Amino acid sequence: MPTEREAFSGPARDYEVGDKKPPKHGQFKPGVSGNPKGRPKGSVNLRTRVTQQLRQTVMVTRNGRSVKMRKADLIALQIVDAAAKGNLKAVQLALRLDDEASIATSNSSTEETFELPNRENLRFIAHRLSGLLAEGE
Repeated sequence: MPTEREAFSGPARDYEVGDKKPPKHGQFKPGVSGNPKGRPKGSVNLRTRVTQQLRQTVMVTRNGRSVKMRKADLIALQIVDAAAKGNLKAVQLALRLDDEASIATSNSSTEETFELPNRENLRFIAHRLSGLLAEGE
């Protein structure tokens, strides 16, 4: 007589069902998405859309002349102009952005830079290499 577990399990299985071993009927099928209504391919998020908009160029009149500039540059110009006119929020924002930019540039300048050896060292290296090549022949 079959046990209670065997009665509900159906036909014999290839492996034991348990921790991290789901039954075959519950496993993901090959080639079928686990989230068919998920984000469609090619869709862009808000950050990407904002970046695209900031990179667009627009025509702006500056000092009576039409000038082509990116929207990001226009925003930066407006922030600095507002700060120069005394807008305290614009002053705080401009100074904070300037501080962050200076910190970023100072961190990148502390990295080691590669320098070519001087002529004397290059001659020494070439002499050693030619000696090593002559030994190998």
